[in-house]
Order: sequence, then C-alpha cells, then structure tokens
Amino acid sequence: MNKTQTILLVAHGSRKKEANEEVKQLAQVLEKKIKHPIKAVFLELAEPSIEQGIDAACQNDFKKILILPYFLSQGRHVHQDIPRLIQTKQKKFPNTTIQLLDYVGKSPGMEKLLASLMTEALLKTD
Repeated sequence: MNKTQTILLVAHGSRKKEANEEVKQLAQVLEKKIKHPIKAVFLELAEPSIEQGIDAACQNDFKKILILPYFLSQGRHVHQDIPRLIQTKQKKFPNTTIQLLDYVGKSPGMEKLLASLMTEALLKTD
C-alpha cells in the first residue's frame, strides 16, 4: 500500500457528540483493518472539518488524499458541497492530488448488505 496516500471519511456531522464519535471510531477501526491512514472529517456541525482534514493531510506530506463521502444518497452535499470544497483546496495544494470517491450508498456492496440485513430481520420475526 502506498503510504503517501490517506483517506478522509467524510460524514455530515451532528450536534450530537456521540454520533460524531461513532464516525471517528469507525475510521479508527477501518484504519486498523486495512492498515492505512484514515481520518474522520465532517461537512458541518463537528470537527475536524473537511478543510481541516485536507490541510492536516497536506502538512503531513500526503501526496494523494482520497475523499470517501459516508453518505447513502447523492443529495446536495455529495453532488455540490463536497466537490466545491475539494476544488477550492485543490487550488491551494496543486502538488497534492485530492480525489473524490463515490459515496458509500453508490457501492455495489450496499444492495448485498441491505438484503442481508433485511433477510436476517425477516428470519427473526418468523
């Protein structure tokens, strides 16, 4: 794995501290699982922000930053807000590649996960 790359797991952010901590814990678990740097960042209502995460990654000499939106659907945040923030930061850090990945809900594995959860729930109710 290329250690000059990092992943920013972007969640919306919540006024509820526990919800933000849950995302941070998920990032830590995933980082250990794939043995690669991952940091949870937030669009709004929590820190670190996406901008702070990108700044920190660039200050730590990461040459490529992968942005993974932890969103289920392509609403305004996924379609406009996050790309706009990335574009602004890309201009500030032209020697770093900032790549926006597909949002979580678009993953082909999502259908399989949901079908599994639904099947499990149905079996429990019989």
